[in-house]
Amino acid sequence: MDTDTLAQSIADIQLFAEQWNTLYAAQRFDEMKLLATTDVGIANAEASISPSGLIFGRDNYKKGITDTYYGESGEEHNLLVMQYLGWEYIPLSEDTFYTIGRYTLEPNIIGVNAWLLRRETVLATWKIFRVINN
Repeated sequence: MDTDTLAQSIADIQLFAEQWNTLYAAQRFDEMKLLATTDVGIANAEASISPSGLIFGRDNYKKGITDTYYGESGEEHNLLVMQYLGWEYIPLSEDTFYTIGRYTLEPNIIGVNAWLLRRETVLATWKIFRVINN
């Protein structure tokens, strides 16, 4: 991948992460579900029946997002923000990227998020294929 293509891919992924933050803050969780592939895998060893420790599918992805937003009480409004400007962006191919970096979850949590992103072609939009939060 040449330098210009790498820079453009990173810029596109940062716009994707900014959109993710915007949709989350606006509680547009159905739209967020569409930011993931249909077979998205989410790290959740406790709920998983897969040897990998992943759970799969957009519905599970949306559930994870809404559970985080509403918290244990079901009435919280926890703002999760991907701190994407400080992330590492690791190209695996022109159409596959691995990202890793901090997120904040109000009121007082700082964690690390990793996305494996894919797109069908250079002109297609990025989608979350795998996600791990710590």
